[in-house]
Amino acid sequence: MNEAEDLHPIFTKDPEEWMQFVYKKASIDYNLVSLVTDDGVEHVGLVYTVDPVSETFVLVNFDGEDVKVNIVVGHCVKAVSVLIEDSEMYKQRLDRLFRPIAASKMTEEEIRNQQTVVRMWLLKNRLPVEVSGPQGENLSVAEALVIQPPYGPDNCVSNNEIILGKIQGLIKNMPSDQHEW
Repeated sequence: MNEAEDLHPIFTKDPEEWMQFVYKKASIDYNLVSLVTDDGVEHVGLVYTVDPVSETFVLVNFDGEDVKVNIVVGHCVKAVSVLIEDSEMYKQRLDRLFRPIAASKMTEEEIRNQQTVVRMWLLKNRLPVEVSGPQGENLSVAEALVIQPPYGPDNCVSNNEIILGKIQGLIKNMPSDQHEW
């Protein structure tokens, strides 16, 4: 066995290989039919995400108002095939499913406007803030804190409790009217 075979796939697979499945309708099967896993069951659903370390898929199925989330553990997956390529058809519905309730009630335009307002407030308070994330959906403050949609105090993520508390307080005390700045 050579050294490359000893490495975990996280070190040998390009993340783009996993991203090609996100928001697509995929079929994951456990036998050698179309998608293969080791118990002979075929799983079909919309791929919300794939964990690149465990190679685990999170599949979602919508049946009217009912939603079924299925987690298929990576070591069982033998093959994956994409059934529907149109990712935009499902993207918004999947994103709304996993967003906080406040964010799911907001339109994309309202979320972008809120991002701009919070960004401007942080800049006014002389904090280094940048737009970050794969689709520019997050705000990054001094590379120490991330603010996710809908950009409220509860949407701040940081390992530094002091910075987290300060930024959350700043956002809580942000005037509702921008003209008061």
